[in-house]
Amino acid sequence: MAGRLPRTVARVIAMCGLLLPATAWAQAQPMSVSAIAPTRHWTGQGVTPVYEGFDINADGSYNFWFGYLNRNFEEDVDLPAGPDNRIEPGGPDRGQPTHFEVRRHKDVFKVTVPKDFPRTQRLTWTLNVHNQSLAVQGSLDSVWQIDRLRTTRGGNVNDINSNLPPKVDVIPDAKTVAAGRPLTLNISATDDGRPKKRNGSEPVGMTVFWAKYRGPGKATFAAPTMAVKDGKATTTVTFSEPGEYILQSVVDDGSGETAGNFGYHCCWTNTQVTLTVTGTKSTPPGQAIPTYTKNVAPIFQSKCTNCHHPGTVAPMSLTSYQEVRPWARSIRTRVANREMPPWHIDKTVGIRHYKNDLSLTDDEIATVVKWADSGAPQGNAADMPAAQTFRPENEWHIGKPDIIVKMDGTHKMYATGPDWWIDYFGDPGLTEDRWIKAMEIKPGNRKIVHHVVTYAIEPDAPPGTPAGGVTLHEYAVGKYGDTFNDNTGRLLKAGTKVRFDMHYYASGEAMTDQTELGIILYPKGYTPKYNVQSLSFRNLPNDELDVPPNSIARHDGYFRLTKPARIDAFQPHMHMRGKAMTLEAINLDNTTTVLSSVDHFDFGWHVAYLYDDDEAPLLPAGTLLHMTGVHDNTASNKKNPDPTVWAGYGERSVDDMLQVWLNVVYLDDAEFNRLVAERKAKHASKTATTQQQQQQ
Repeated sequence: MAGRLPRTVARVIAMCGLLLPATAWAQAQPMSVSAIAPTRHWTGQGVTPVYEGFDINADGSYNFWFGYLNRNFEEDVDLPAGPDNRIEPGGPDRGQPTHFEVRRHKDVFKVTVPKDFPRTQRLTWTLNVHNQSLAVQGSLDSVWQIDRLRTTRGGNVNDINSNLPPKVDVIPDAKTVAAGRPLTLNISATDDGRPKKRNGSEPVGMTVFWAKYRGPGKATFAAPTMAVKDGKATTTVTFSEPGEYILQSVVDDGSGETAGNFGYHCCWTNTQVTLTVTGTKSTPPGQAIPTYTKNVAPIFQSKCTNCHHPGTVAPMSLTSYQEVRPWARSIRTRVANREMPPWHIDKTVGIRHYKNDLSLTDDEIATVVKWADSGAPQGNAADMPAAQTFRPENEWHIGKPDIIVKMDGTHKMYATGPDWWIDYFGDPGLTEDRWIKAMEIKPGNRKIVHHVVTYAIEPDAPPGTPAGGVTLHEYAVGKYGDTFNDNTGRLLKAGTKVRFDMHYYASGEAMTDQTELGIILYPKGYTPKYNVQSLSFRNLPNDELDVPPNSIARHDGYFRLTKPARIDAFQPHMHMRGKAMTLEAINLDNTTTVLSSVDHFDFGWHVAYLYDDDEAPLLPAGTLLHMTGVHDNTASNKKNPDPTVWAGYGERSVDDMLQVWLNVVYLDDAEFNRLVAERKAKHASKTATTQQQQQQ
């Protein structure tokens, strides 16, 4: 086995965008969002079986060699031999691994077949992980033959046998150990001294990789990867559960995948050791049925009832069992599909910590689902948490504004008819420059306001500034204001006027609206250190947004940062056919870093995702931001107004868009370098603390 990637290396690859090779062959999958806009995931993905090829034994029998690609960058997968991990014919268990570490691992195991194995027959390995079933077929077609003598590195043209794999012995201190007690593992290895370092005088040296191959629990190695010095290497392993384990060591002489030579089949050696772990099996988590009062109500109070209480626009209140019980099945579906609460970030991709995260954890989702599936029991009334009190619906989400700027007129919207775009204006009344801490647009009538963009028209704007002003703040359905980071703000100059770019749509009833912009200011005389700007970009030109009928389409947009920058917030904007959006940074070394990805966009909720302070992207000048958007113009998109018609760019809801809004703070070089160094120091300290805790 080769390609043993330490988890930290896998994380670096995920963040830097180094892609490993795919498999030789896998079952075709239907076109999907993930197929046309792939990205890298921490968890939740499948494992692809890989056929590496075959070699021939001295007695004429054949070895079918297999490896795999665990598509996750953090999640190891355990899958017992059986229906979801099977090799046929002759299986399901033919000695394949049941533990799959992250990323690509080559020549992990072999299946030996007799010399009369039919050349037309296939050996099929199937893996079903996270409901993603993938299979690979091995054959004796000559194109798959592995000649390890000629597919090596580190030899020379005159002697094809000049680099051979190491010879390895694994010697555990004992074959039996108690769960929770460390066991010492010793490696003894010899090699032919090839390949040589670039200076030609010293060998590259051997490296050993340790991993669990099979076993019922977790195997934790003190040093899963280490150099083999003077032919020796020693580590310890601790097991979490009793049972039988198979561990696998891979000793690589530096010419295989440790040197980045993924295309070769030499030179490393796989060695396995079987161990028995004694002890008492740990007790699984309690299987008690959740109740509303004890388990579900606290979740709802934390994540749901701020919107779902009497007097709000939410379709139902969820503050009591009597209110919740009729909706139990619907709640289960919306929660299981991660449609509610409205948080559409894919947690398995990119940055995962946000200040305003209102999503449910996996455990919370499991609790709600199990409660609903168990008949939605009420439970003991004494377990019910105290009743909540809620602020009035018409209050500002950002808090009480210092300034409220109203439209200079009341808009009267007809009951039926086309969408209406119109400008109104307002005056903040500032007589001196002030810095903005938070902003919120509050429609006077959310039933007819589709979206609003406000612009600042400054009295002394520099040449080249658009006559309509520069973007100040944006509202769309489901967005409730922006609050900037500490010591970060937006300058509002004295005499500035505000333009309200309004988009209305008919609701079936004649209505009126007077939208307001609320602004919270920093104290007089205070100048925050960082000046935040609202930046947006889209696919260009607009007429290239092309979404044919009954299809899923992908488009891309780009924006180059001319200065070092910190990105504080990410907000996708599409219309009803919008399905997904990913934002990544194309780095100066041409690698890519995924920042954020929304995998189930909902036109009804335009959420601004506020990055946690310690994870807000810090990007150097010259970084190219790359936005990928996916539109679903098929009948499977429940919000699609008509899958039989073509869709393109337009302002109406029935048209579509592809645009991303970002809160960006531009930095000078000195400040950027200071923030990067500070971030690295925090990360190093956190990593050291975590390692110390794991060793205790």
